[in-house]
Amino acid sequence: MRLLSTRDLADALGVSESSLKRWIDAGKIAASRTEGGHRRVEIAEAMRFIRTTHAPVARPELLDLPEVNVARASTRDLASYLFEGDDTAARGWLVARYLEGQTIAQLADGPIRAAMTQLGDLWNHDEAGIFIEHRATDICLRGVAQLRAMMPDPDHDAPIALGAGPPGDPYLIPSQLAAMVLMESGLRAINLGPETPTAALAKAITHHRPKLVWLSISVALTPARSRALTRWISELPTSLAVAVGGQQMMTLRDVPPRVRRVFAMSELAEVGLGVVKRAA
Repeated sequence: MRLLSTRDLADALGVSESSLKRWIDAGKIAASRTEGGHRRVEIAEAMRFIRTTHAPVARPELLDLPEVNVARASTRDLASYLFEGDDTAARGWLVARYLEGQTIAQLADGPIRAAMTQLGDLWNHDEAGIFIEHRATDICLRGVAQLRAMMPDPDHDAPIALGAGPPGDPYLIPSQLAAMVLMESGLRAINLGPETPTAALAKAITHHRPKLVWLSISVALTPARSRALTRWISELPTSLAVAVGGQQMMTLRDVPPRVRRVFAMSELAEVGLGVVKRAA
């Protein structure tokens, strides 16, 4: 992981180097020291400080985030960048919001959901809607991946959450966002991705022994698939927390009472916090 000098971080934040050193010495920013005694700050720690203190970033390029400047130069929203296929500006917009302190759940429930819903509606009104929506999905995935790289890793002994999209569900973004939301809650999240057979999910549960399993359902389940998935969930250990979400989660019928239906990523974050609290 890249280490920042006090000069680089001070310049990135637009403050004096002496002020930054005082913050380090006061314990506000964690730092290591070189053999020569110079302070060094990990990028992840710099991100934590920026997000928790809402410190403005004067020169994001010094944090390897030049795309933030591109987004700052415009007042447009995420949906417009995705519609136009502007990869750099879309990623910069998401990163800027994250640096300002928004959580992954807030970004997922707000601008990402709004943008992807708006773009998905193009299928019914514009012949170019399919390629625009597919291109936007690819850009959004790259933005989400960049946010994931900026997030601190949970503790190595944190409880595990494991999840996926069921067979027949090809959507990548919802389950990836679910994993990141649960990571923010303090869980080690393992995302098996879309189109995951229940047999594979069962083997992963046996191997990793998670405390929480999530399912992201973005495609309507047929009655037969719903029955099969409900039966599989019913056979899971009762000690295992189960959360089901996604635009088409209501097509999963007759689930056991212990299954938590989550209608927003913020609700999934609450489930994750509950699992962490119980495991403590």
